[in-house]
Order: sequence, then structure tokens, then C-alpha cells
Amino acid sequence: MEITYLGHAGFFVETSEMVLVMDSWLSKHGAFDSSWFQFPCNHHLAALVKEKLSENGKDKFIYISHEHKDHFDIEFLNSITNKDFTFIIGDFRREVLKNRLSTIGAKNLIACKDREIIKIPGGFAQLFLDDSELNRDSAIYLSLGNKNFLNFNDCRKLDEVHYIKSQYNKIDVFTCQFSGATWHPTCYEYSKEEYDRISRRKMIGKFETVAKAIETLSPKLYLPSAGPPRFLDPVIEHLNFEENNIFPLSYKFLSYLDKRIKSDNINFFDIMPGDTLDSRTMKFINLSNDRINKKNYEEHISAYINKYRNFFSERRHNADNVEAILGKLRCELQSKLDKLSLSNRISAPLYFILFDKPDKFIKVNFWGGSVTYASQIHEQNHYIIKAPSWEIERVLNRLITWDDFSLTFRMRLTRKPDIYQKIIEAFLVLEAEDLNEFCKKLLEIESKQQRITIDAGGCKYSINKFCPHEGGDLTYAWIEDGRFVVCPRHSWKFDLYNDGKCTLNDESIHAIALENE
Repeated sequence: MEITYLGHAGFFVETSEMVLVMDSWLSKHGAFDSSWFQFPCNHHLAALVKEKLSENGKDKFIYISHEHKDHFDIEFLNSITNKDFTFIIGDFRREVLKNRLSTIGAKNLIACKDREIIKIPGGFAQLFLDDSELNRDSAIYLSLGNKNFLNFNDCRKLDEVHYIKSQYNKIDVFTCQFSGATWHPTCYEYSKEEYDRISRRKMIGKFETVAKAIETLSPKLYLPSAGPPRFLDPVIEHLNFEENNIFPLSYKFLSYLDKRIKSDNINFFDIMPGDTLDSRTMKFINLSNDRINKKNYEEHISAYINKYRNFFSERRHNADNVEAILGKLRCELQSKLDKLSLSNRISAPLYFILFDKPDKFIKVNFWGGSVTYASQIHEQNHYIIKAPSWEIERVLNRLITWDDFSLTFRMRLTRKPDIYQKIIEAFLVLEAEDLNEFCKKLLEIESKQQRITIDAGGCKYSINKFCPHEGGDLTYAWIEDGRFVVCPRHSWKFDLYNDGKCTLNDESIHAIALENE
């Protein structure tokens, strides 16, 4: 089995019997309305993938983990002329990915349930699904001959690695996302000091979560992948040069692992697009000549930005009728609110403001179920989102989804108090038709009554088994400083000294101290 890195979260696996392409993001126009771009640049590998997919004599598969556009590159998929391949995807409740792929005309499409195994020439593939509405993603375990490859991309269901280890014991190659990919704190109005503090906390939390997974799996080789992207739009290009943010490059994470992982049996390698690993010998048989490191990073990214100057100057947008956009947005938000059955849990209003019409904006009253116009903000507790009208128009015209919009990073947000509100996030990033399912899923998580007993700081505690965020199994949580329970999915911390309350919000695992025997 040869594994070629395609850049970002993309891999190409080849044997004498089959080829399998994973999450190939290769088109030149970026993702999320051209706000994200591959780094290092990998556009030249599109020709290689097309060539491999056109060869005769081998079965061909394309695996797509989820519908995010840095994994689901519809432009590239449509450009493949030879359709003699089979799609492998997760069988998610939301069928957008399945429906879009069905129009491409591939030979076949296999939609797998969670933990479902499918046979492929020379072995099998198994998918692990996270279908929690706010997250919809999958990981893939590939077994070919006597070698295997576990690709978690940016699937956050890392509590599943314990099951995988129990089933397969030996992992040859493991890869997963090590950087962040969210609008918090990226787009929030913080002081530099607060922004740096939050960014560093989230970065280290992500690093530690992946390090724990590496320790559990004990692979022969870990490959850092699935980001981070780079930002070439002049509006957000400053993110490429921030000293502290949630988009660290791979060399920073590998430096962390060098100090953190003590086992001599686990190796790491900073892969570049085009690098090819022979899994039989665990040696690279091809290495790209263009390698990026700490010393030459700024030179590379500056050249990349300059390459796209004309592209962004030509695509400047001006909304023709901001008043009409505001009216359509008000109707859209009312439609969303009508489908948000748990809206009465939110007492603070949301204000939606367009950059180019700051004197008139929209107020979402969750408690009252109404969406109205406003010109002033009176409440001390509130949530604000500001965005360019042309970007909102693209959402309203269904050119991009609300989730796509949240990842453009072209908006600014404020929340008072500065506490994460899952229902508000869902309201902003999900489509209207998905909000009822989100509320059902949230109630389902809350209804789980299982409890487990843990040891921390020399004491025993009874806690809820599942994290209230998205249902992560706290059986596999770890303890920090003798008092904090850390969820293996999103690194949420729960304070055992404060009845199991989350350190970031009002969620709780309802910890009860038990008498020692």
C-alpha cells in the first residue's frame, strides 16, 4: 500500500488492485466562498489524481468524509472525465452530500452506517460517523493486506479511538486534524490580550486531544493533516501572520509532540503535497522538493497572496439593494426561529447587522419568537453578528450555506456575557430545515441518564457519562490538575470542585463526590 499526501486532508492510496482517493481538495478557487485556500498549494496534483482514476485494470474509489467544501470539492469532482469509480460516504441523516454526488454520474455510491465495514479489493474499509447535526463528519479505517491506515481527517469523534484500538490493536499510519477551524475566537471582538489567551488555550487543547489519541493508538507513524488553510482574501489575510491563533502550522504541532510523546515506537513526519509513503517499509519513496518550514513560511505565504491579488480585486462585491437584502434576511431568520423548538431557552436577543447599513438592523427575540427591526441595542446581555450584505445575499440566494458563511470569517461577533450558547450557534450555522433535528438531538443527549464513577485527585466522583456538548463519552475523558474532567472530543473542561460545571459556560456533568471506601 502506497499513501500519497494530496495536501490539506487529501490522500491517495494505491495497491496493485485498487486506488482510493480521500477528501481531495484540489481546485484553484478555494473553499467557503474563496475564503480558505490549500497550504502548501497543491493544485498541480489534480492532474495526477485524474491520471490515476483513468487507468484501467484497477477498482477505483473516492471517499468523501463530509460536506465541508475543503473536503467535498465539487468543482474538481465534476472535472473528472472518467466516471468509472465508486463514491464511499457516510450515511448521514442530512442527505445533501449524497444528493449532490448522485448528479456526477459515478459508477456507484456506497453510503455506510456508523462502524459499517465494506469490502474492497485486498481488504476492507470501515467508517466511523459523527452525525450530531452541529458536526456531521466521518473517519475511515483502511485495511489492505497486513497494513492499515486510520484517517480521522477533522472528525471530532476521537473517543472512538479506544474502540478502534481494541478491535485492531496495531495501527500502522494515523492522521487527523491538529488545528482549529471555527469562527471563535477568530471573528470575535476581543482585546489582543484576550484573543491571544483564548487562541492559545484552544490550540493547546486541540494539541493535547490529538496527542492523547496518538498515545492510545500508538501508531508506527503519525502524519499531521487536515489543515490549517491559508487566507488569501485581503479582508482576512492578516490571519496568516498572527502570532497566536487557532491555525498553527504543522511544525508547531510536531514540536509539541516531540516534547509530549515519550514513546520511541511512535514516529512523526511533516508531510508536503506529493510525498508518498510505502507502508510495507514505512519509508517515503517520493518527497516533494518544495518544503515549507518556519524559516521560509512568510516568503511562501506572501507569494501565494500576491498570486491571487487580481482574483480578489476582480471579485469585489457590492450589494445593489441593501434594504431588500435586510428584508429577505428578516424573513429567513423568522423561518429559522419558527423551527427552533428550544428557542425559549435563550433569554438574550441576537442582533444581526449588515456592515453597509449600520443604522437599521434585525433583532431576534428568541424568548418571544419574533424577528423585528431595530436601531439601538438596549439589553446588557446580547449577541451581535455583523456581516457584509453581499455575503448574506449569497446565503439567501442559496449560493452558499449558512455553515459555509460561518467559515468565510468575513463577519464580526460579540457576545455578552462571553459564554458559549450552543442553541445560538445552531441557529446561525444550520439550515432552517435542520433546526428541529438539532433540537431533538440535544434533548436526546440530555435524556441520557447513565452515570460513571471516576477517580480524580485521590477522590471518587459520580458524573454523567456523556458530555452535554455533543455526547462525547466521558469514560475516555482525562483528568487535569486533579479536578478537571476533559472531554476527548472538544476538550471541554468540567470542574469537579464546582459540581461538574463547565469552565466555559453553564453546562454541567453534575459531579457528586463519593465517600472513599
